[in-house]
Amino acid sequence: MNIPIPPEPEDPNIDNPPLPPGEPAPVPEKEPPENDPPPVEEPPTTMPPVIGIQAWHSPSIQ
Repeated sequence: MNIPIPPEPEDPNIDNPPLPPGEPAPVPEKEPPENDPPPVEEPPTTMPPVIGIQAWHSPSIQ
């Protein structure tokens, strides 16, 4: 059984494709912040304790 596939519609902008703007808008320069940013805290050098859950162990069936 053949299923008819309609042809793709013709691109309306084939003769006049949209062009990107020539020059991007200039990025306004920002003034530096008046307040200094807060200092970055160093991460702890020791690992926190790991609390694990012991899995149930069933005896093997022989």
